[in-house]
Amino acid sequence: MNRQLALTLSILGLALALPTATQSAPPAAKTVTFRQGVEGYKGTVDTEIWALATTTILDGNPNASSDANNDGGESQVLMRFDDIIASGEPKAGAAKTPRVPKRATVHSARLLVSAFDQGDTVNLHRLLVPFDRGSTWNSMVSGLSADGLEASRHKDSFTFGKIAANSSEIVFDVTDTVQAWVNGTPNHGWVFINTGGNGWDFYASEFDNPAQRPTLVIEYSERPSKR
Repeated sequence: MNRQLALTLSILGLALALPTATQSAPPAAKTVTFRQGVEGYKGTVDTEIWALATTTILDGNPNASSDANNDGGESQVLMRFDDIIASGEPKAGAAKTPRVPKRATVHSARLLVSAFDQGDTVNLHRLLVPFDRGSTWNSMVSGLSADGLEASRHKDSFTFGKIAANSSEIVFDVTDTVQAWVNGTPNHGWVFINTGGNGWDFYASEFDNPAQRPTLVIEYSERPSKR
């Protein structure tokens, strides 16, 4: 091999090894946090429905209880975080909190709640039907069932073990559900369903201390736009 050919091959190899102008690094991961009353976010909707108060609206209570036998009747907790996914221009008065773009890749999504009574195991199921602040046991047709019609049969996550102190942060992995919402599935939130008669209690979005209100933390990266 003559010297000129060797030099040409060396330059060609170097060029192939270097990134081209059309290549770009993968988008960096970003994290957004949604918590009622923090950084202008006001989209948390959570309420309790109770079989012994079938028409009573319990929205606004600072505490929530999921209990299969709450003084003789089941209680369930419904929770949703609105306005977390970008869909055009934000609504008038909407939070300035950054939102997750459509088509983003969700690397992780965690729902954090501060529990103060460990109770029995509670399963978290994605809701398939809507609710609002005025929902009651009766309006939700005698509560909700994880039957694949009202709520997903598959549980997103569940509690286990004892809480560590008077108040303990419980983490629910909700990555798959949030990814589904980002991909276009309607966001109806979740229902907390207790598996036993020992109530599991936590602080709701109306609690005085913002640090102990339910929080949704999403880590994502934007997918490259198609050229």
